[in-house]
Amino acid sequence: MLGLAYAARRLTLAQGENIARPIFAVPIWLIVYFGIVAAAIFFGLEFAREQVWHPIIVIWAIAFVPITLTLLACWLAGGGTLLRAELFPILFFLTAVPWPPRFEQPITAGLMQAVAAATTALLHWFGIPAQTAGGAITLRTGVVGITEACSGMRSLQAGIMFGLAMGEWFLLRPLRRIALLFLAIALAFATNLIRTVALSLQAEWHGLDAVEKIHDLTGTLAVTALVVAIWICARALRLRHHASAHLGFESLRVRLRAVGAAIPTTLQRAALAILIAGVFGIAIAQIVSAKIETRDQTQTAPFFSVREDPSQTQVQLPRDVWNELHPTSGEYIRIRNPRPGAGETFHFFWKPSPWNRFVLVHRPDICMPGIGWESVGPPESITIDFSGRQTQFHLFRFRRGDIQALELWGVWRNGDAVPLDYQPDQVLRTVAAPSALHLEGKRRSATEIVACVIGGNRDHPPEVERAIAILKSVFQYNPAG
Repeated sequence: MLGLAYAARRLTLAQGENIARPIFAVPIWLIVYFGIVAAAIFFGLEFAREQVWHPIIVIWAIAFVPITLTLLACWLAGGGTLLRAELFPILFFLTAVPWPPRFEQPITAGLMQAVAAATTALLHWFGIPAQTAGGAITLRTGVVGITEACSGMRSLQAGIMFGLAMGEWFLLRPLRRIALLFLAIALAFATNLIRTVALSLQAEWHGLDAVEKIHDLTGTLAVTALVVAIWICARALRLRHHASAHLGFESLRVRLRAVGAAIPTTLQRAALAILIAGVFGIAIAQIVSAKIETRDQTQTAPFFSVREDPSQTQVQLPRDVWNELHPTSGEYIRIRNPRPGAGETFHFFWKPSPWNRFVLVHRPDICMPGIGWESVGPPESITIDFSGRQTQFHLFRFRRGDIQALELWGVWRNGDAVPLDYQPDQVLRTVAAPSALHLEGKRRSATEIVACVIGGNRDHPPEVERAIAILKSVFQYNPAG
């Protein structure tokens, strides 16, 4: 909406040339050929989007198609003056396109550690003892984890977008826009840091359970404060004698008519050919994708299900965990059974999606050290019998002080167990992934995770047999076919 508003205002401000281009006698066969080429391009992009081959590349390619066509139309209709006037509003659309993971993930990881360290330093200044372990803050009442959602990455992206938007809103000069952009980035860091400090203080004063009560509220307040602060900075940077330009609908109507009159009939036919080609290309791509999906054996529902038992307690998943993982369905169950003992179990399922590959990063030996746990030995592969069906799990051991923990964790993609011989960089696309993992595309990408965690101490370490018994008492396994 901002982009459209800015484009309309720029159109009324531009001293457009509005030079009517000469009408070229273009043969109809050339327009048809151009339409076929455009249909092939639309088909390729839509099919790649449906099958999700290299999604970031496809998304950016799809974004640049309308941008390129719009810039071309501006140049043909109004010359270089109109093109320069509409350049920023049109390119502003790119702020809505996701960042590439190999660029975003390192920034997010760095922000998580930086926010945790800065929050700990401020807590020390308040006289509160705290320790930092990776992206976790250890307090007297427990551990507060700085997840990706709380790293400040979203605040950074929102700050950049709104900083650019306010620079255009007040028509700031280039150097002042750059200054505003840096101020917006600094304000994004500051507001997110204040939020994490407030949540840490809430955890220290009222316990970890109280953090959930103000989690969303602090997030809303942080974003509101960020937007207001950027607006104030942009207004302060505006030159006093520089009058704001207002959008006049009458002048906009006159300019639109002038631009329309400057577009020759040949270009109108070409635009119509592109529209028809786009509709046909997208429709055919969706039909082909649908036929491939029906022919392919793709998992669409979880294979694991929970048994009904009075010793089980359904627990609501923390909002941070849900927002981090974005599963299709998720279950968190606590069991208090006199025979196998106490434990906690988790079950997550994701329908086919290209983004499911990033779930593999949330592996116990990768995530647990980030919240203060130390890995004890390498993970072990273990096979568990579920009603005569052999399923593969992985055994992880952790400790934190005198407390010990054991976790049985299994992950499947389209019903096939995923081995642990992969690295996070391979999942994040920074390096090539083994072809056996089948991480690319959407088909056969349904992902399911089942886990069981039990605790103990140095005198009574957690036992594998007890974790297996808890896991089998909670879940039943019914694969398709």
